[in-house]
Parts: sequence; structure tokens; C-alpha cells
Amino acid sequence: AGAIVGSLVGGLIGSDMDRKRCELSKVAKQFDLNITFSNISASGDILSTNNAANKVDVSPSTHTASQQSQIIGNTVTVQDKEGAIGHFESGSDRLTPRAQEYFTAIAAQYSAEKMLSGQTDPKRREEMNQHIAQRRIFLIGHTDDAGSSQLNATLSERRAKAVAGYLKKQGISENTLYYQGAGETLPIADNRTDAGRTSNRRVEIIEVADENSFKKYLEARKPNYQYYRPNDVATVSMNPSKIKDSEIKTSTPEGTSASGSKPRIHNNKVVPGAQSAKAVVRTKPAVSKLAAASAKDTPVFNFGGTPYNPQDATLKVDGLISENTGFSLISKSFANDTVVLLDCTQDRPRAAGAVKSLNDGKTHKTSEHLPQLFGRTWASEINGNLVVINHLAILRDGGTPANLPELKVYAKYKSGNGKKPELSEEPRVNSYLVGQGVLYRMFSRGDVGLKCVDVLFGTDGATTAKGGKLIYAAGTNLLVADFKPQLQ
Repeated sequence: AGAIVGSLVGGLIGSDMDRKRCELSKVAKQFDLNITFSNISASGDILSTNNAANKVDVSPSTHTASQQSQIIGNTVTVQDKEGAIGHFESGSDRLTPRAQEYFTAIAAQYSAEKMLSGQTDPKRREEMNQHIAQRRIFLIGHTDDAGSSQLNATLSERRAKAVAGYLKKQGISENTLYYQGAGETLPIADNRTDAGRTSNRRVEIIEVADENSFKKYLEARKPNYQYYRPNDVATVSMNPSKIKDSEIKTSTPEGTSASGSKPRIHNNKVVPGAQSAKAVVRTKPAVSKLAAASAKDTPVFNFGGTPYNPQDATLKVDGLISENTGFSLISKSFANDTVVLLDCTQDRPRAAGAVKSLNDGKTHKTSEHLPQLFGRTWASEINGNLVVINHLAILRDGGTPANLPELKVYAKYKSGNGKKPELSEEPRVNSYLVGQGVLYRMFSRGDVGLKCVDVLFGTDGATTAKGGKLIYAAGTNLLVADFKPQLQ
């Protein structure tokens, strides 16, 4: 019975895709847009994408009847052509007058009226109505990686929600509509070039058969890490101020100091950036006693590390390097300088919004976590210091963090002494699915000299991490120590 239902749904989607292809090509030509159309397989993977000319393929579907029965959905990517006015007014979620016109035309193709047009057989109409009621339509806003990652994620979420509203205006039930601000985290082109950044600024419409298909699609999504840019230079900020995005009047690029320029590493030392008048900070930085101690030659923590050298291959987390093939990740096509392969000082926190329902704004729930990575505690002693990671949780859906962890570090730790931790915070995190597991990257505030931490966890349920590195400061020098936590 399940096979029959799957075949029926796939056939209905397949028959409707040709209609959408044809109609969307007319919209693309009318408004001079780039629109690409792809299919989603039963496993949740993208089957194919027509990127040759960044135009909709208007020819009839080349999939056989058997292949069509295995299609559970489709994706439509909408981009304004390079040099033309964008979808939205600058810094806003308000669509331009021109964009309002074409998104209204695009949204109409997903309406029940359009999908039922031409269906004269009562049985087929009823089957299509059932499909319309069960489907999920997912709007994703994407940006390039320029500027604040968090601000990009927030703005892209508001924009995705705005486009979802246009589908709702076409009579589509908000119970079937979802949206997400992916920000910079799902690039399709290299952010190092103007053309690549233009391609990454886009709106994506995902349509899948039902809730189960939606979960499969989300779980199968994997970012193109090779398009992630590292910072121009390794950046380490010893500024202990806790400056939030909302406290900065004029936004500064991620990885810059409050002065507006990037500190850099020279001869293993932290060199402050030059002053800039562009960034205006509303609050005065608060310097704690522990932060002041980190500026001395004697660090708050002594992890027994060795001098940091960004060119040192031993910095790469154990398990990321293969003796036979060099760097071993998801795809051999990854460039060796991809940010995943660099140590955490050369990366930055990358923010993305949650998948939310248009009906109530609540996060789409998922309970699927990677083995042993579902809110557990991991810890390890390093040269007499106890490093603890609480509430560590990573989703199967793209290997994304389920929450912010709690990072605690106890200096000169002795069991049972009741000592409070010298460091207790919720660091920002990135996680990357790699060939050997999932790379979990934590960015500390730097109050007590700790810069960042890389840990490679297995996806096989192992209770000891495969490897890890912890980078910290001793005065103006950086040191690196091995870190291999165990499940507690």
C-alpha cells in the first residue's frame, strides 16, 4: 500500500512539475529573472539542477514514469540578474514594487486553482486535492557572507517570511507553509567573487509531498563547505568587551574589532588593528579582573600547549587528514584551503535561523540527533584543568547544532573541592559534517584568554572524541593544546 501511495504522489508531482516549469519560464522572461528548477529524490537529495544558463528548463520532463514515481518534490530558485535591482529594498524585508509583481505571479503557480487546471477527471482532481492538503512548501532566504553573519540570518528570515506571505495571499494554507533565514550558511557559489556573492543572494521555494518527505529533505541537506571563506587573516581579539550586534550602530564585518579593523597574528603574537571611525559603539567595554589577568604573561589557564603557528599542519584536528588522499572530507573536490580544514581561529561563527511554521512562528520540531550527541556532557582534563561541555547536541539535519552548549573551564582542578569555574559561558558554535564525523567548533568570548576549540566527534556513537585542539592566549602569544573529551 505504501508503494502504491508513493507512486501515486510521485506521479502527481511529476505531472505538475512540467506545468510549473512552463509557467515559471514565462515569469522569468517577463521580469528578466534567473529561475532554476530541480527535483528532489525519495532520499531527500537534489536530483538535478539546470545551471547552464541560469534559466528554467521549459522542455518536458525527461524522467521516465518509474523515475517520476521516486520524485517527492522540487525546488525553485529565484534570482534577480546581476546588476538589476534586488528583490528587496536595501536592509529591509519589504519587496520592491517590481518584486511584488513577480512573486505574486510565482506564488500563483502553487495555488490549488493552477494545480487543478486542466484536470477534468473527478478522481484525479480528488487525488490532487489530497496532495495539496498534505504538501509542505518551504521558503528559504539566502545571503552572501559579507557583513555580520547574525544580522544576515535575521534579515534573510524576515525576507523568507515575507515571500511566504505572498503564497498565503494566493489561498495556500499557512499550515503547509514554512520558512527559514539560512543567511550565508547554504552558498551555491564562491563568495570570493562578485559573481559568486550575487548568486548566493537568492530566494528558494521548496515543495515536497508531505511531512515525511519534508523531514527527508531537511536531513539530506548539506552545505557546500568549499564555498565558505575563512577570514582574510587569522583573527584573535583580546578585547574582553561583550559587544552585541544590537549595540553597534554601524555594523562591522564579522571578525573585526570594535575599532572597525581586524587584529591579526604576526610571529605568533596578537597585533591590534588600526583605528577606524566607521564603527560607533554605544556601550563602554567592561573589563573584568579575569580578562585583565589574561593580558599578563601568566595566563589564567595553563593547558601545557605549544606555540601556535597557523601554517602548522599538526593544528588540523586528528581525523581530518588521510595519509593516502590528503585532506579527506565529504567530497574530494573540496579545496585544501576550505575553512573546514583550517583551525578555528581562521573561521567565524556562522548563523542561520531555524525552520519555522508560518502558522504560529514556532520552530519545526525534530528529535533526530546524531548518536551520543543529544544534550550530553563531555569533558577532559588538560594539564590539570578540567574542560566541560554541557548540553552538547547536534542534529542529523545537516549536522547542525541543536542549541548553544555550556562551556566551563576549571583551573587547577581537584575533584570534590567545590571550586567555581574560571570560565562559564555559552559560546557560539559551528558544526561541519566531514568524512570522519562531525567537526564541532566553539568560539569563546576571550575573557580569560581562551580563543576557540575544535573537537571531532564520531557519528558512530563513540564515547571518546576522535580528536581536538584548544587555542588560548598567554599574554600576546597564542598556544595550542590537544583536547579529546569523553562522554560523561
